[in-house]
Amino acid sequence: MDLSFRHDLWWALLPRSPRDGGRVELCVVRPAHGERRIVEMLGLTPGSGATGDHWREDADRSPGSELALINSHVARAVAHDRDHPGHTGDNLHVDLDLSESNLPVGAQLALGDVVLEVSADIHRPCKSFHDRFGKLAAQRVSRANRRGLRGRGVLCRVVQGGTIAVGATIRVLRPESGPRP
Repeated sequence: MDLSFRHDLWWALLPRSPRDGGRVELCVVRPAHGERRIVEMLGLTPGSGATGDHWREDADRSPGSELALINSHVARAVAHDRDHPGHTGDNLHVDLDLSESNLPVGAQLALGDVVLEVSADIHRPCKSFHDRFGKLAAQRVSRANRRGLRGRGVLCRVVQGGTIAVGATIRVLRPESGPRP
């Protein structure tokens, strides 16, 4: 019997994030497996991801996973220390609706001169996420993923590099002629 619907209330009680434009609330670099360092700025390069991040050395990396984003409300809700949610392993904690309906695969995000593209790669809770935040947190974000809400976040590739700082504005780039999802 699937009782995962009970996690829907948890999601419904989270603050709503903007759909068309958001804000970077936290930048995180992962210098080595299991290490996290909160920084004020991230340098991004197409094909390499974030400067100083171990993504380049990861044997399982995919071109679509250069950068990981998580909704800041979700990160705070799963973090044991709500003032320090940077241990999720995501490079950017953002106040932006990351759902599939808002950001379909191929959608682009502009952060100043930087352009990111939403990847088809699915961001799932890994063993480290489960170990750090527990079974309940992993179940909650997994349920949101199954509903198209991207509870664990979204993976992106860097289209145009540059530097992103905490507080940066995020603009969702939508095709001019197409209908809004």
